[in-house]
Amino acid sequence: MVDVIISGDAGKIHAVYHKSANEAAPLAVILSGNPHAGFHMNDRVSYALFRAYMDIGFSVVRFNYRGVGDSEGTLGTTSDNMADIATVIDWIQNQNEESDRLWLAGHHIGAWYAIQAMMRRPEVSGFTLISPDSSVSDFTFLSPRPNRGLMLQGALENEEAHAFGVHLTQILKKQAMIDLETIKIKDANDKYGTPAELKQLYNDTKAYVGRENEDDKLL
Repeated sequence: MVDVIISGDAGKIHAVYHKSANEAAPLAVILSGNPHAGFHMNDRVSYALFRAYMDIGFSVVRFNYRGVGDSEGTLGTTSDNMADIATVIDWIQNQNEESDRLWLAGHHIGAWYAIQAMMRRPEVSGFTLISPDSSVSDFTFLSPRPNRGLMLQGALENEEAHAFGVHLTQILKKQAMIDLETIKIKDANDKYGTPAELKQLYNDTKAYVGRENEDDKLL
């Protein structure tokens, strides 16, 4: 993996990129949580997601939104961060013109960004959501978009978070016709602070994405 600089609307976007030896390998973009809560591209969850996709054989990139770490600009709004995400997606696709599959993975607010980006990008093949931010309640952007994905939550997250997970699953199925598989990680909260919790997050992501990506090859 190497550090790269991507030109964005607010200046340079700092990213870390791994390119698969297979020129036609699928692509993945990792979306970290809310920077106002201290999340960034090198936090434990973002790194675990990056390694899971990398070890399956994907070309994968993680990055800091504008105003975070070495990415230029000031902390942005949702629209600003979505613009950065679009820039990074375009960048990795331009680096891998032989690839025709794209996955998105997001933690916390990044999970919402992943769903929104999927609605705008028909080339997205699937996604991974990690403990979506339960304070977000606007589903108006959803439209029929048959797809599939994985949602991971910590078994020790609060009741509100678990109820929200059930609600999100129903909404995605009803409004967007998305097949969402849900897994609860034992002894974890939404921070996944121990090596055992991160290892399970890594293993569950790798198993699901690996299986679904193999199914793609049969179509």
